Amino acid sequence: MLTTFTRGYNQARFQTLPVLLILLILTVTSCIKDHNPEPDFKYLVKAESIAQVPVNEVKQRASVLAPIVQYGVTAYRVTYQTPGVDQKPLLASGLILVPTGYTGELRVLSFQHGTITTQQEAPSQYQPVGNMEAYGAGTLAASLGQGYMVVMADYLGFGESKALPHPYQHKASLASATLDMLRAAREFATSQGIKLQKGVRLGGYSEGGYATLALHQVLEASNEFTVLASYPAAGAYDMAATADWVVSQDKDLPVFASAYYMWVLLTYNQLYGINAPLTDFLTPGNAVKVGAAIAAGNPLAADVDLNPTKLFSPSFIAGIKNKTNQPLLQALQANNVYDWKPQAPVLFMHSAGDDIVPALNTQIALQAMQAKGATVGFLPLGTATTTHREGAQLYLAAMIQLLTTP
Repeated sequence: MLTTFTRGYNQARFQTLPVLLILLILTVTSCIKDHNPEPDFKYLVKAESIAQVPVNEVKQRASVLAPIVQYGVTAYRVTYQTPGVDQKPLLASGLILVPTGYTGELRVLSFQHGTITTQQEAPSQYQPVGNMEAYGAGTLAASLGQGYMVVMADYLGFGESKALPHPYQHKASLASATLDMLRAAREFATSQGIKLQKGVRLGGYSEGGYATLALHQVLEASNEFTVLASYPAAGAYDMAATADWVVSQDKDLPVFASAYYMWVLLTYNQLYGINAPLTDFLTPGNAVKVGAAIAAGNPLAADVDLNPTKLFSPSFIAGIKNKTNQPLLQALQANNVYDWKPQAPVLFMHSAGDDIVPALNTQIALQAMQAKGATVGFLPLGTATTTHREGAQLYLAAMIQLLTTP
């Protein structure tokens, strides 16, 4: 180990150090560099330890699941390279969690987070408020006796790339951001001397469930990683069918649901060059509110109607139901993530009473993949009245239990 001293050296002696000795030191240093080159990483830019969580604290977070906790956990914030939606390279970030003191080969879990709206909720921030997936379930997964390295991408628009708008429910960028995070995690493991088992498990809820299927598809197409199992839950896998369900609801939906639906419309309107005015989507009063919120820099803050029949304009609703709004329908269909045959087994989870992402998404995906001969299953979350938010807690507990299996 080299130690640098910055105080108390003998300057006179240093100045009279023989030239030959200096040359010898330079030669030896040069040889050392040649035999121990710095790794030339393609994706990983930086990794920094941000938290050491003792085993007792992990047990406190785990609550009733405390008996399965075996290790403390070290959290790392990672910066890596990935393309933006315009395919230009940029820096993104994420979180890696590893069991402290584990000496064997680690399994890998790529855990895709659900919908978030603030920077504080990004996995790499590793905060207890609004971050139950990373701070809670992710940490618990990394503490299991089976030995997991948990990998969580922030997604574009959060963490290191927070200056950009998040491309919400955008299949391609979610897949590339999570894939490159996995690649960076593999390089991180190399840099730390961590041995990884072959294969990766995938999981996520809500937008994370959607991102899980998007990632699963690109992983199997590239053959770069072997997917062992996939646990997507409560995702909008059929975006067109979800849109039809939304505009058919003549009742108030949860307070945050309208913001999510608006987010999808604003994202696709911009990314696919539709560029329709807000009045093409929304009733006049809601268009004014959203326009003002966009001008203020936070479109999700608009106080819009919670009833879709009052939020969206009659012509917009008709265009979705009658399938005449072709520009938007094509964008929605381009972001479906279910119409393919996975090679690894997929276990879907969803609550029948989901009041934001209808359970028909899981039914459609399950049937489509079964028809193609895939190995797929379904685990219901809760009862017929279990909401989207309530289902999240049930999913996280179920995923942890699945991770304890061989």
